[in-house]
Amino acid sequence: MLKRVLLVFAFINSVSGIMAVDYYVSPTGSASWSQCTNINTACSLDTANSNVQAGDTVHLRAGTYGTYIAPGKSGKSDLDRITYTNYNNERVQIKDTRYAIHINSGSYISVNGINFHNCQQFLIIKNGHHNDIGHCTFDRNKLESTWMGSWVHDSSTYNRIHDCTFSRFGWVRDSDDKGAILDIGYDDSTTDAANCNIVENNVFFYGGHHSLQICGKNNVVRGNYFHNEEWLNCNRTGGCGNRNAMTSGAMADQNLFEDNRFAFAGIPPDDMGACGLGIRSPHNIVRRNRCYANGAMGISFASMIECKPIDNYIYFNTIYHNGYNSYVDRFWSGGIAFGNWGNGTMPGNIIVNNILHDNFKGKSITGYGDAGPQVILVNWMDEGDPGFMDDTIPIDKTDPTLPDFRLKSGSPCIDKGVFLTNITSASGTGITVTVNNAGFFYDGWGIPGEVGDMIQIEGQTNTARIISIDYDRNSITVDRTLSWTQGQGLSLAYSGSSPDLGACEFQSR
Repeated sequence: MLKRVLLVFAFINSVSGIMAVDYYVSPTGSASWSQCTNINTACSLDTANSNVQAGDTVHLRAGTYGTYIAPGKSGKSDLDRITYTNYNNERVQIKDTRYAIHINSGSYISVNGINFHNCQQFLIIKNGHHNDIGHCTFDRNKLESTWMGSWVHDSSTYNRIHDCTFSRFGWVRDSDDKGAILDIGYDDSTTDAANCNIVENNVFFYGGHHSLQICGKNNVVRGNYFHNEEWLNCNRTGGCGNRNAMTSGAMADQNLFEDNRFAFAGIPPDDMGACGLGIRSPHNIVRRNRCYANGAMGISFASMIECKPIDNYIYFNTIYHNGYNSYVDRFWSGGIAFGNWGNGTMPGNIIVNNILHDNFKGKSITGYGDAGPQVILVNWMDEGDPGFMDDTIPIDKTDPTLPDFRLKSGSPCIDKGVFLTNITSASGTGITVTVNNAGFFYDGWGIPGEVGDMIQIEGQTNTARIISIDYDRNSITVDRTLSWTQGQGLSLAYSGSSPDLGACEFQSR
C-alpha cells in the first residue's frame, strides 16, 4: 500500500507542469484567485503574488500597477516555472513602488516583458536560483537612499538577466557619486557566493557609481551595451558620469566578459576619470569586447585591499579612442591602465592579440605605481591604421552599431595574432589534451544552457567544442577526436593561417 501511495505521489509531482494554469491580472482587478483564470475576470497583482505556484503563468493586462512582483512560492524546474508576463504584448508598467521585482529565496521564476519606472529599487534576487528576467525595462530611482538599484546576492546562482534595459539609477551628494544599477554579489562580503549568473544582451546606461559590478565567481557578462556619459547633476558644467562595469570584492574570481561594448564613461564628481571596464579581481577572461570613447581608459586594473587583479586574460579586444576627457589625470588615461593605490602589485596579467588604437597620446598601456610584471605579447599598439570598417564615434550615444570594428579586407591585423597557448601533451590523438595555460578558455562552468569554446589547433581547419577544463592540470576535453603534435599552438576558432588581432575575426564577404 505504501509503495502505491509513493508512486501516485511521484506521478502527481511529475505532471504538475502539465496541470499549469493561466491567470489574468489587471490594475483594477478584484476577482478571487479561482475566478481569474477567465480573462474577463482579472484579479489584482497582490492576489497573484500570494497564490501563484509552480507551473502557473500570470498574464498582466495593460495599464499601470502600484504593486511590485513578489511571488510567495517557487517554481520547481525549467519545465515547471512560475511566470509573470505581459499579456499579448500589451504595455504593462509598474511604477512608484518599493521594488520592481523582489524574489526572496525563490527559484525557477520568470518575468518577461514588463516596464518598471521610478522604483526605490529595481530587481532584487536574494538566495534565488535559476530565475529568468527578460525583455523588461528598469528606469529611474524613486529615492536617493538605497545604493543597489538591482542586487543579485546572498549566494544566488544560475540566474539569467537578458534583453533588458537598465537606466538612471544614481545621484550626487556632497560631491560624491552614489548608487549603482546592478550588483552581482557584495564587494564587502567574504561569504556571498553569487556565482554562475548570466547578464546577457542588455543595455545599461546612467549609473551613479557604476552600472554593473560583479563580486562573485564564474559569472558571464556577454553581449551588453554600456554607456555612462555625463548625466548626473553635479558641481561640474555639463554634469557628471562614471565608469561602466567592474569586478571587485574578496569573492570575485574567474568571470567572463565577452562581446560587450563599454563606451562613453564620463567624469565622476569625486575624481578625475572613469573606465569602460575596471578589473579588480583575479583570473577573469576578458575577450571580444569593444572599449571606446571612455573619458579615462578603456580597461583599468586597480589593486584593492580585499582583492587584486592578478593572472587575468585580456585578449581579442579592440580598445579605441579613450582618455581624451580634459579633466582626467593623464597618468591614468589611455588604452589599458594599471593603478597601484598602495595595496600591492598585480602581476601576471596576460595582454595579447588586442588592437589598441588612437588612445590619448598613443598611450596603449599606461598607469602609475608599481604594477608588477605583466605578460604583454603581440598587440596592435598604434602601428598605423588597423583597417576598421568604420571608426566613427557616434554623436548619438544610444547607437551600438558604431564604431564598426570589423576588419576590412587587407587590414594589417588579419592573421597577425599569436596562438593563445601551446599543446604540452605528447604527440598523438584523443579527446583530452594538456596545454601550457588553459585559463584562456571557457567550458560553460556548469551553467545550464552554456556551451564551451570552439577551439582550433595551429595549421588545421577542423574545430572542436570544449566539454570540460581542468584548470589545475591545464587539461582540456573536447567533443571529438583531435590529432596534434606536441608544441602546436591552440586558440579559439579562427579563419586564415592564424588568429586576427582585435575583437572581430575577419570573415571573407
